[in-house]
Amino acid sequence: MIILVGLAGCSGPSGSDQSTTTAGTSTSQPPAVTSTTAAPTTSTTGVPGTTTTLPTEITEWVIEPALTTIPDDWDLQFVIPYGEAEELLGSAPGGENLMLGPDYGAQAPDGSWWFMDAAKQRLAHYDGSGTYIDSVVLGPEFLAQDIYFQYQLPHILADGTLVASRFGGETTDLLLVRDGSPSLLNLTEVMFLKADDGELVYAFDPEGGSWAIEPSTGSTEPVDHFRSQSGDRYQISLANGAVLISLPDAAVELEIPVTASIGDGEVHASIEVAATTDGVIHLFVLGLSESDETVQLAGYASVAADGTVGPMSPIMNPFTPADPGSPAHMGAAYGAASPWFMVIGEEGVEVYTR
Repeated sequence: MIILVGLAGCSGPSGSDQSTTTAGTSTSQPPAVTSTTAAPTTSTTGVPGTTTTLPTEITEWVIEPALTTIPDDWDLQFVIPYGEAEELLGSAPGGENLMLGPDYGAQAPDGSWWFMDAAKQRLAHYDGSGTYIDSVVLGPEFLAQDIYFQYQLPHILADGTLVASRFGGETTDLLLVRDGSPSLLNLTEVMFLKADDGELVYAFDPEGGSWAIEPSTGSTEPVDHFRSQSGDRYQISLANGAVLISLPDAAVELEIPVTASIGDGEVHASIEVAATTDGVIHLFVLGLSESDETVQLAGYASVAADGTVGPMSPIMNPFTPADPGSPAHMGAAYGAASPWFMVIGEEGVEVYTR
């Protein structure tokens, strides 16, 4: 459900590359790659029973400085604090006196949430309001060197199976959790999980090649496009300062320049993408401008299946000293009509929906 692409490198706190080490766990943002989605002509706003037709005259996306708080069109769903109690999430030393939080989470089709609680070496399970349900603790056989939790980029399929990954060397381990039982699959290629259609998980290799993974068997197949929950093919990439959007089932090819409100300097950005069940492509854009590389830029936009493009609006800066560095801020549950936005804050994990 999440796809990362890069214009010319990735932006992080103060322009860092978002590469961190947590209690022996190395978490680094994958290299810039290409991504995808398809969508209908209207987008659900998050208010039951209402839809809004997306604007049609957008020819450029202007990204603004990141906000310090979430905008009014996003709603806080819950905050889960850190602490020693079982119902709280863990945090762990990350070097330079930093305490890093969980390696993000994902929402299941039933509305509950699973978080990659690295500090407590578990997957912590919460209901839709953030109330603790239970957890799946990982034994030594699931940990690197029998000690280190290194899983990231979680996806939850239509049947409730959680899929996460850890990669290193020339292979990738897939962690699967079905009905509370964990298991491991080894892929003979390095894969960066980016999206799913409810059945298959899609990934990129280090060269930017696209793959479909069948989680129950670990079989992989090269693909030209990813697919959304509705089966529509999509591809989104960044090149020469523009977002390239390909919706082959709608015969749409778009090129939308990305500029910054703070000046004419070139924008270097990365994108996370989530496709909701209504087919809308939701984009979270992070960037820096050569006009002033000290200013973190952040924006949200959407594209419908017919190629109708929404405006770029400012969004909250997700980076805090507790952020572990994974590109997993935005996603969407299988069957959901709205995306979610997650911040690993200094005091706890904050989850917002649009």
